[in-house]
Amino acid sequence: MKQYRSILGLLLVGALALTACGAPAAEPADVSAAPAAAAEEVVDIEETTAEEEELSGDIVVSIASNDVQTYQALADAYMEMHPGVDVLVELKAPGVDAYLQWVRTQFTSEVPRVSIVESPHLREFAQEGRLLNWAPYLNKINPYTDEKWEHSFEDWGLNLVRDPNTGQMFTMPYMSIQTFWLYNKALFEAAGISDVPAQPTWNQFVEWNEKIRDAGYIPIAMEGTTEQIWGGGRMPWLMRSAMDQYHRDELQSIRCQEGDWCFREGIDDKWMYDPADVRNDDPDRISVNISRHLKALRDGDINFNNECTVEMMERIGRVFKTENGFVPEGWSGMTDAYPLFLTQKAAMRMVHGGIFTSLPKDIRSLAQGEYGGSGEVDEEDAAAAVEFEYGRFAFPNIEGPCAQGTARANELTQGYLAIPLKDRAQNDLEVDFIMFWTSPQGMKIFLENKLDPDNLQGGIAGPPLIKDVELPGEWKEVFDNSVFIGNYEKPGAPGDAVARGFFKYEVTKREWSIMVQEFFAGQLTAEEFAASYQALLEDNFDGLLEYLNLTHEDLDNPEKRPPGWVAAGPY
Repeated sequence: MKQYRSILGLLLVGALALTACGAPAAEPADVSAAPAAAAEEVVDIEETTAEEEELSGDIVVSIASNDVQTYQALADAYMEMHPGVDVLVELKAPGVDAYLQWVRTQFTSEVPRVSIVESPHLREFAQEGRLLNWAPYLNKINPYTDEKWEHSFEDWGLNLVRDPNTGQMFTMPYMSIQTFWLYNKALFEAAGISDVPAQPTWNQFVEWNEKIRDAGYIPIAMEGTTEQIWGGGRMPWLMRSAMDQYHRDELQSIRCQEGDWCFREGIDDKWMYDPADVRNDDPDRISVNISRHLKALRDGDINFNNECTVEMMERIGRVFKTENGFVPEGWSGMTDAYPLFLTQKAAMRMVHGGIFTSLPKDIRSLAQGEYGGSGEVDEEDAAAAVEFEYGRFAFPNIEGPCAQGTARANELTQGYLAIPLKDRAQNDLEVDFIMFWTSPQGMKIFLENKLDPDNLQGGIAGPPLIKDVELPGEWKEVFDNSVFIGNYEKPGAPGDAVARGFFKYEVTKREWSIMVQEFFAGQLTAEEFAASYQALLEDNFDGLLEYLNLTHEDLDNPEKRPPGWVAAGPY
């Protein structure tokens, strides 16, 4: 350990001179656990350290990012410590669909070449038992801290991504993220809006939009293509937050009951439903039975062709229906509305915390003609782009007889590092690199490069989940000022599981995005949307069960653990 620290002291000084590119925040959510049999290969891990055995071999880092310099900085620091290891940084272009398809091609090989991937959409590989279970390694001593590895993390972060019953965990979080609204203060003042509470009501939000539109500005910079809606960005954030408000009480019927395989003494027997408590459904407070949830959906005990779905869609439509004029003209074909916000033509935009580090650089890039997005940019407007004063507010609370709680947002872990299951020696090597990455030393290198003001690709979405790590300079104050309203995306949350299609089953997600676009265009009424959504569930229910590796027999016997079920994380 002494030699680690002496080398690290030199490395961290040198790291200050390195620059890096930052990855955009991935949509957080579908974290899965693989079958227990797959984890048995690493349960009895021997306590060996680099002091006892010199590390050697190749580690291939292939993450969807343009972030070559940051990851190279980590790789260089690690290789300096371990000359026998070659860390190859082979990043892929950002893009959820393209990257996931690339990952699938890697798993066509019996033993994938890639060492480290990062995605929230890895359920299929976990179900096949092809991902490393992090849990046994978290119990080891991290040689870069001399402490049990698990102790380096914020407990709530790990609790959101592992199976509360088995402890299995197949993606590794290391950062945090929150979604919220950003607004241009000057445009709000021009529209006569002076009172902006931390979390407005939906009626207030509608009034703001009306005032901004009437003042001659675009209220919301929003994209509306089916790809944008389906892909997991801004509109899904809103729809998931809304569905969470309208389905929270279903916890009472889908919870694990006494006698169920997932029932936890001391936890589930003490839980009481309290919609006023935004942490009431956290996984350390309640267990949810997937079979009971699916059974309620199959049998119609939970359904969508009802007055509450109609109420929810009518409320959302007050803002996002095209006829209102609150979204850009032609938004249903717009893939990137961000330049409208950057050039101060639009007053508001849904964002994540990465905006704080990216906004000044994005404005600068736009003014210099180097904007890398897909949006159409007026050259004259772009050249005149300058920084402006902005504020933030949380997702507005939708009001109505059916609403069951306040609006919540993505307040999540970020970073979904996963390792393909290989032989023990190779996996041990790959885990050692992640141990370094998630140590205070490694995170210092990571953050200093991500937050380098000269790094146009840099930025973070929220504070790190690693303890004893402090954000440099002004960034600590920026992120300490966050307003937290609760998290709708967590294991078993009933609203989020059915918010955009069902349980992230791609067939239903795609059809849902088309329905949403048609509703906003005025081609579907709220009543027709509700009926179509129920039909979408019924028409695809058997395919959904197959996707989740469940059977009707599992649903008929919810007290038994489904043998093919992969748990953990938000469904």
